[in-house]
Amino acid sequence: MLLNRKPRQTLNVIYFLCHIFYVLRKKLKEILDKKPTGNVVAAVLVPIIESSDPKLVMIIRSKNLKRSAGHIAFPGGMIEDNEEPVDTALREAREELGICDATVLGYLKPKEVREYRIKLCPVVGIIKNDKFKPDNIEVSRVLVDSFKNVLKSRRVVDWGPCFECCGEIVWGASSRVLDELYLRIVKRYGSIDSFFEA
Repeated sequence: MLLNRKPRQTLNVIYFLCHIFYVLRKKLKEILDKKPTGNVVAAVLVPIIESSDPKLVMIIRSKNLKRSAGHIAFPGGMIEDNEEPVDTALREAREELGICDATVLGYLKPKEVREYRIKLCPVVGIIKNDKFKPDNIEVSRVLVDSFKNVLKSRRVVDWGPCFECCGEIVWGASSRVLDELYLRIVKRYGSIDSFFEA
């Protein structure tokens, strides 16, 4: 009897996780833009690890970089010859973190890195692998935190919205990317908790 129950329990767990992943993808697709908008010169990937507790991936940029050194950011960079924003986001995620399995779900509105007047396109994607190979020239640390907890950490201060990821304060363009995602979720689902209900 026990032998018959274990495979069934395993199948139930697999079914439950597949349902969670399906619902998460469906809900994110509903609130994201289908195409990028605006003139941008850079792009970032907003990587979400598909798991029973979806995780958000961010990086702390190396302190010896020319731009945004030491900042909490999403993997990304400048658009190169003839690239679309999605190509840039995926290339940079591969170069900076070794992410090769991203499934793009959609886009957010362009955000400006104000200190450099660089407009970037946020590309939201799901990844399955949480084994990263950070480029130690560009990335000093990889941050992986509960997507739900990061969104629920939102607070508005003098300079605008900010969030917390692995105990680090996210501000600037990265916080504006997260804030748009937060506001779209709350507008559609009423609360962050409701969004994460399967």
